[in-house]
Amino acid sequence: MDTIFTMQTLSRYAQISRQIQEGSPLSGDESIIAGVMKKHPEFDKFWGEGETALHPQEIDGYVVNPLIHAGLHVIGEKQILDRTPEEVESTLEALLERGIDRHEAMHQIIGIWGNLYFKSIRGGGSLYEWEYIELLNSLRRSP
Repeated sequence: MDTIFTMQTLSRYAQISRQIQEGSPLSGDESIIAGVMKKHPEFDKFWGEGETALHPQEIDGYVVNPLIHAGLHVIGEKQILDRTPEEVESTLEALLERGIDRHEAMHQIIGIWGNLYFKSIRGGGSLYEWEYIELLNSLRRSP
């Protein structure tokens, strides 16, 4: 997990962005990353600009870090695909049943994971899966 928001990851995203533009085949994690990129075309211009995507940018009136935002989406999509933890899938299903758009539902889920991840980084500790599961269960049960 310590390598998800690094220059190396950014280089990988830039390469995948080029592959998308070239129409090159993608597989595995590349497909997940490409799927996230396609849902966020507002980030396209940043992938090839080096460190720019590592820093917050003003996009459509919001300040967002393209690499962190896309990275959180990738993490969420991988959790859904791997069913790890399995509560992620049931939480997504519950949110969708409430009529929440899938993209927004994923924002709610990855927002929880991101907050816990950055809290653990600041505290020098670990992200505790039990805490994540507890918050997912809370989200799933909330009206």
